[in-house]
Amino acid sequence: MLKFRNILVWAGLLILVAMGGIARAADGTPAVLTGERDAVAVARHMSVLVDPEGGWDFQAVRDRFASRFQANHSDALNFGFTGSVIWLRFAVDARGVAGEDWYLVERYPILDHITLFAPLPDGGYRRVDMGDTLPFDHRLMKHRAFIFPLDTSVSADRDYFVRVSGKGALNMSPMLYSASGLVEYTYRDLLVYGIFYGCLLIMVVYNALLALSLKEPVYLYFVAFLVGITVFNLNVNGFGLQFLWPSVPKLNEYYWLGIFICTPALAMYSRHFLSLKERFPRYDRLIRGYLLGVALLLPVQLLVAAPWSYYLSTLLVVVTVLLFSWLGWTVWSAGYRAARLYVAAWFVFLGLIFVFVLGNLDWIPYDSLISMLPHLGALWVVVMLSLALGDRIRFLEQERNLLARQSRDTLERHLAEIEQMNRDKSTFLQYVSHELNTPINWIGAADSLGSGDDQEGVWQLVRKGQKRLIGMVSTSLRYFDLADRDRPPAARRCRPGALLDALLASRAGVLARQGLTVNADMDADLTVLADEGELGEVLGMALDNAIRFGGPGGSIEVTGRALAGEAQIRVRDHGRGAGPDQLESLFEPFFVVGSRHHEEGYGLSLAMARVMIEQAGGRIWAESDGPDTGFALVIRLPLA
Repeated sequence: MLKFRNILVWAGLLILVAMGGIARAADGTPAVLTGERDAVAVARHMSVLVDPEGGWDFQAVRDRFASRFQANHSDALNFGFTGSVIWLRFAVDARGVAGEDWYLVERYPILDHITLFAPLPDGGYRRVDMGDTLPFDHRLMKHRAFIFPLDTSVSADRDYFVRVSGKGALNMSPMLYSASGLVEYTYRDLLVYGIFYGCLLIMVVYNALLALSLKEPVYLYFVAFLVGITVFNLNVNGFGLQFLWPSVPKLNEYYWLGIFICTPALAMYSRHFLSLKERFPRYDRLIRGYLLGVALLLPVQLLVAAPWSYYLSTLLVVVTVLLFSWLGWTVWSAGYRAARLYVAAWFVFLGLIFVFVLGNLDWIPYDSLISMLPHLGALWVVVMLSLALGDRIRFLEQERNLLARQSRDTLERHLAEIEQMNRDKSTFLQYVSHELNTPINWIGAADSLGSGDDQEGVWQLVRKGQKRLIGMVSTSLRYFDLADRDRPPAARRCRPGALLDALLASRAGVLARQGLTVNADMDADLTVLADEGELGEVLGMALDNAIRFGGPGGSIEVTGRALAGEAQIRVRDHGRGAGPDQLESLFEPFFVVGSRHHEEGYGLSLAMARVMIEQAGGRIWAESDGPDTGFALVIRLPLA
């Protein structure tokens, strides 16, 4: 990129030489100083010469290469990352302010080398060297900006020259200030940065106190992030050299140390803030890998000389912003509402940094506002992440309240289940006592008949009692197995019509003996999601109940229809029916209509049917208009 840029520069110079050069008047008009203004933007009055190799001296630039200067047409000067030396030339018309104090002020504070060649009355030039590679005491005025006093007694036709070089991006926003204008600029500058650093200090103290009171590590990580932001900005704003290390300018080359404080602190903050370990373990592994990469990059950064160390730190910032912007968006999209302010913080910061990078690369016009974008972005991130912590507390409070309500509801449900289990236990014990009493009576009757001649009748009573007990035990075990299973069989596509045909064929003899007719009106293409074996079992129970209680000589209607995403199967008889107070009790274990005991049943068929249908995602209920009006069993299942 740099070589390509230099090639373009040389090509432009060759074209100018071929055209015979240009007159100095084409470089721009002098900057006119008057008593009516305290500040004059000087960039548009400057002309630019690029020394690709950095080997030209002032005498050569002033004389031999004077015709190669090109006029600048923007309010700021931006040369991006370049190894070239930049020469600037401008003229000042100071006749209107002769004898007054005026200054050339370069407001970009992290230029490695900036030298002013100022004209003297005797025709010579005075050289003044500054830069952030020199001790702060080397400056003529104790200010973070580079301030050069101007000699307003020199006539307007004399030129000033500025030589600029550095390992980082070369951005310039030069101004001419009167004494009062310089005071006003300094006041505004200190006010703006005072607010900026005051906000950072308030955030540091506030979150440190929260960390101490709440014992939450996320606040400590946020404090470390704020410290890194502060260290970085003190360096790039020039305040570090002015107030903290004025005699050790070498530390300015290590401005990226603030980045290596920010990035791991931000990663740990994000892990805890977004609850990655508990909610998104895959992303937590990604952040751990990122932290390992930062740890490996730090020794490389210490060993690599500038400007490559600058490039690596810039790459780390870009990767970090992109990574955590994507991470916040992904977590928020996954339903973690506490990440909304986190997302807002990084997306705005990403946009501001993107514009700042474009300005540094000279892809868009660079001005003083662009130079402030990292500070505005950092302040935005600090404020939004701090607000996000409060929002997270509110979110966690809501989540805790929800969990408390759910726990209370679960506890109440478990208590209700325990009470129901106690009732079921009592019912079961009553049922078992009654059921055991019947075969015992039969066995006692058989014993009293055992001395007679009717031995066959005795064995019939014994076998009947044995069969009754075996049926009761097996049916009870089947019911409890169904009710207690954690994983019902997988639902598959099945056709109720085919199951009904098989059931009717198997019960044809019973239907004929009782003179019952079955009117089946089942849609042939009706397909539901259920376990085929258990659905057939439920239909068989419904059909057996209709045969048992429908009465001889009657009819049974079986219908199947698709209704709004569900299938409805209805089995109706015209027998003795049930009262409205009994319809729900029919599905309770060991309940039989009209009695607590019936020799042909155990009161578990409908209870088992409800368990199987509900575990398949369906519903089942009973309908009846009252005694002797018939009975209907209705089944709803999802359509396939």
